Amino acid sequence: MTHASIPAVLDPAPLDPALAGFLAQAAAQGNPPLESLPPPVARQIYRDLAAGLGLPAPAIASANDRTIDGVGGPLMLRIYQPDAQGPLPLLLYVHGGGFVIGDLETHDKICRTLCHDVAAVVVAVDYRLAPEHPFPAAVDDVACALGWVAAHARELGADPSRIALAGDSAGAQLAAVAALRSAGAIAPRALGLIYPVAQHYSEPSPSMAENGEGKFLTNGVMQWFIDCYLGARQELARHADFALLHSQALGTLPSTWLATMGHDPLRDEGHALALRIAQAGVPTEHRHYPGAIHACLHFTAVSPLGTQVMADLAGWLRAQLCSS
Repeated sequence: MTHASIPAVLDPAPLDPALAGFLAQAAAQGNPPLESLPPPVARQIYRDLAAGLGLPAPAIASANDRTIDGVGGPLMLRIYQPDAQGPLPLLLYVHGGGFVIGDLETHDKICRTLCHDVAAVVVAVDYRLAPEHPFPAAVDDVACALGWVAAHARELGADPSRIALAGDSAGAQLAAVAALRSAGAIAPRALGLIYPVAQHYSEPSPSMAENGEGKFLTNGVMQWFIDCYLGARQELARHADFALLHSQALGTLPSTWLATMGHDPLRDEGHALALRIAQAGVPTEHRHYPGAIHACLHFTAVSPLGTQVMADLAGWLRAQLCSS
C-alpha cells in the first residue's frame, strides 16, 4: 500500500470491553505510578505483567542466548529457531519498554510467536537501558546487532538477502533508526513497527489528551521514559536518531508495516509517521486497531487484539520475505 491507502483521519471506536475491564481492575488496585518507582522495580513489574497476561507461545525448535561484542561491552542476543527447513528468513526483533524497562524475558512470548508464525529465525537484542545508559546507547546496540545478524545469517541457517526488522513502542523506534543507519551497507527487506515512538513528547497531539490517563501508557510514564533516555541532553529531542518525524532520510527505509492503536497516546504520531514514510516513496501498509491500547501485545490472555496484531504482522512479513 502507498500513501493513498492511508486515511487522513483515523476512525474512532469504543475501547475493547475486555481491555476496559482489565484497566478498571488495575486502577482499583491503587498501585503507585510506574514513574514513581526505581527503574529496577519498574522492570520487574513489567516482567511479571508480561509473564502473567500473555497466552502461551506456540512451540518452536529452540531458543538460545548468545553474547556478542557490543559497542559498550558484551551484548546479549536470544536466537529463536523455527521448526522449518532453511535457509530461512531472519527477523531482528527489538523489544519495547520506553528505553527504560523491557528485556529478553518481557518479549519472549512475542518472539516465539513471530518465529513460529513467520517461520523465520528471530534474533532478539538485549540493548542497554536508560537511565544507566542514556541515548544513544540503545541505538548503538541495535545497530550493532543488525550488523551482526547480517554478517552471521548463514551461520544461523538464514538467508542474508531476506532480513527484516520489527519492534514495538520504543523498540519500533530503535528498529527504524537501525534500518536508517544501515542504508547503503545492509539492505533489510522489511520493517515492522508496532505503536512506534516517533516524536518528542513535548509536542502534544489529540491522542495524548484523549488517552494519556488510565489506558496503561500514561503521559506521565512516557515523559519519565523520555527524561531517562535523553538525560540532561534534552536538546537531542529532535535528533534524527530519536525523533523519527524529524528525520530527512525516511525514503531509505525498506517496505514498512506500521500498526497504531485507537486508545494509545502514541496513536497520532504513529499515524503521522506512516504518512511521512509513504510520502517519502516507501511502500507502506498502515494497520489501525481502533479498540486497542498500547502494549496490547502483552495482554493476549485478556483480549484477542494483541494476537491479531501479531498475526497481521506475521502475514505481512511472510509475504515480504518469501517473495522472490
